[in-house]
Amino acid sequence: MPDLNALLEAWSVALFRDLHATSLSPRLLIAVAAILAEWPLFVAAGLTGWLLLRQRDRLGIVRWIAASGVAFLIEALVSMFAFHPRPFAAGFGPAWVAHAANNSMPSTHVTLALVMAIVLAIRRHLLANAVVTALAVVLAWARIYVGIHWPADMVGATLSAIVSVALVCSLEYGLNTCMRPRRKPAVAGHPQEPPTPSCAKHSHTSQPTER
Repeated sequence: MPDLNALLEAWSVALFRDLHATSLSPRLLIAVAAILAEWPLFVAAGLTGWLLLRQRDRLGIVRWIAASGVAFLIEALVSMFAFHPRPFAAGFGPAWVAHAANNSMPSTHVTLALVMAIVLAIRRHLLANAVVTALAVVLAWARIYVGIHWPADMVGATLSAIVSVALVCSLEYGLNTCMRPRRKPAVAGHPQEPPTPSCAKHSHTSQPTER
């Protein structure tokens, strides 16, 4: 059975060689890519923040912030237990922008942009979702082109964003289920009992019977 990790690594290296800028690449394109390797994230954040604040979408803002925090935690765990060198640190050509030789997997910029895109999709801001997704794609291409990320890092960023938002939504659903009052069905001749949280433990006491 083929090693999936080895296959992903081989695919990533091959695609990186096709996408990475070389010394023969146009200097203007490299300069544009250097800008696009950073600024789309800020544009996406500005658009997302403006839209959610304008519509007073508190739940969307909470999901965005919480999922971004989870994404940073995932990145820290990957860096700690599955460090992956950046292309220029591994000897695959120069980096056309200054960058530390730290862990490359997943791309922080693309992860955060995709978190915004997913949150916007969940909140039914579909046009903004399309714009932010396009910005994330541009960001991914640019960061590969200037030599600071592998294509596999973008796969990792996509998975990290999906998992981060899914974990936040699952936690939110669990808390809502726990705190939602649950009413017992009324019995004829007896008043309906007040609602109690569904996660609260119920203590059943027996009533003394009259003789």
